[in-house]
Amino acid sequence: MIDTLVKGGTIIDGTGNNAFSGDIAIEGDRIADVSGHIDANAKVTIDAKGKYICPGFVDIHSHADLSIYRDNHVDLLEPLVMQGITTFVGGNCGFSIAFAPEESRDRCVEYIEGITCQPLKEDVTWSKPADFMEMLERKGILLNMGLLVGHGSLRVTAAGSANRLLTGDEQARMEGYLRESLDMGCLGMSTGLQYFPGSQSDLAELTKLGKVLKEFNAIFTSHLRSYAHTLDNAIVEVAEVGRRAEIRVEISHLYWQPYVKGLAYVMRQAVRLGSYLYNNLHIPIPIEKGLQAKIDLIERQRADGVDVRFDMVPTSEGFTLLPAFLPPYVSEGGKEMMLERLKDRAFRRKVLKDIEDTEPTWPHRYGATWSFNYIKMTGWEGLRVMSVTKEENKWMEGKTFPDIARELSKDPIDAMCDLLIDEDARVLVFHTPLKPDDPLAFRSMWHGFTHPLSMVVTDTILIGVGRPAHVFYDCYPRFIKAFVKERKMLTIEEAVRKATGLPAEVMEIKERGVIKKGNFADIVVFDLDNLDTRADFYNPAVFPSGIEHVLINGRHVVNRGTLDKGILAGQMIRRAA
Repeated sequence: MIDTLVKGGTIIDGTGNNAFSGDIAIEGDRIADVSGHIDANAKVTIDAKGKYICPGFVDIHSHADLSIYRDNHVDLLEPLVMQGITTFVGGNCGFSIAFAPEESRDRCVEYIEGITCQPLKEDVTWSKPADFMEMLERKGILLNMGLLVGHGSLRVTAAGSANRLLTGDEQARMEGYLRESLDMGCLGMSTGLQYFPGSQSDLAELTKLGKVLKEFNAIFTSHLRSYAHTLDNAIVEVAEVGRRAEIRVEISHLYWQPYVKGLAYVMRQAVRLGSYLYNNLHIPIPIEKGLQAKIDLIERQRADGVDVRFDMVPTSEGFTLLPAFLPPYVSEGGKEMMLERLKDRAFRRKVLKDIEDTEPTWPHRYGATWSFNYIKMTGWEGLRVMSVTKEENKWMEGKTFPDIARELSKDPIDAMCDLLIDEDARVLVFHTPLKPDDPLAFRSMWHGFTHPLSMVVTDTILIGVGRPAHVFYDCYPRFIKAFVKERKMLTIEEAVRKATGLPAEVMEIKERGVIKKGNFADIVVFDLDNLDTRADFYNPAVFPSGIEHVLINGRHVVNRGTLDKGILAGQMIRRAA
């Protein structure tokens, strides 16, 4: 008698091959057989007639590692499993909670607190990724997890919050920390080149780290320095790391922010006019051509021998920590020095002048000419508060800084700086060039989602406070609905591959992402006709419909749309030796 039989569904195996009717037999945590018909007795039979069966979704760009160690992580991460995610990769954008050496733990914890929006000093008892992974294995985890080690965390440990290039000794220490982390099973290294201190690195620093990655056949992923008019430079930079070090490169959450240097106001008005024409007069403005040109550049890098791909988040809103939108010099020396500077009215006026008057250039490193001055590009309305920690500030969540400033009778810069001081710098924000959920902004991403090199990710930050993004609840159902059901720009087989087999292949996660005899039994059964989402920016915490069954390592964690919170079926995924 086998453990579980998934019977009578249409199997999409995750390779991109045509779907076929069949059954799947599961024994223990593995797929025992895949066949057109399996005649066997089973302890549990799942009737999949009229439904699709596919591998569990593999989310390679997540920050769920920031919450998976917590006692309530099942409640926090329930939205991931309820949309069909069975595996995620954490430690993205340079942030690595798993890396906190005892000698520099305070610096590491302070760096991570900017994105967790909560104090971590009492929580972080581990020193290195191996400690973190072993602790989670003892406790049990809801879903599978692999880890990247974050360049920002490595750099803070090696050199503190240095607003400069590294010395030879600091570079050597960082390379040693990276080598040790990879040896412990990390899948690769992530960078957050928009963020301080990753913004202070240069190509030589990154290439030397890339050569360490080469020793382990590990991947280099990057939140780029820019996603606007210098996006070409940003793409070429990370591709050059891949070329010089001969390693795989993954570009994180690719999108394109329209901007023309010297014409900030004109560009803002043009984008808003385009939104009106598209949404109200239904003029099909081909804004997706902008991102297409950037993907053409990625294709040229591949033709030149660089193994580079990219992932995307199916939403028109981005989200990150608030200090990322201030000039890099604001963050020099760490959080306490930053907050002390922001108390100075003269310093605020300097920051305001630099934001509004200084043109973004390349590279993103010194002074005020950093290459992703988002407030200049979109105006102050481009940022909305996502998460604060204090109850008295909760009314600000979802509001722009001009909204907040009017309510408080302040200028937006003062409202922003006062909030950072009051919240001890633990503020996350949404960023969007237009109103939330704007269809034109989403259209700008169409070409990327349908391109063969792209994958789908959530960029999850589920920390238990603030307003979540809707993609934390509906990323994969939304993607399939948008591009398979509504626009018919992808087949269901192509869409599933982007969410399963391809990301597992890129991250070299073995025996997952494809339905095949001998692979781990991470499986989703869904009803395509009923696959839908009602979540949006204003009401994000809504589970999708149509995800009926989820199995993780052969264990039936979602049954008829309900999560069994008592099952901790996840496994740690370590880099294959």
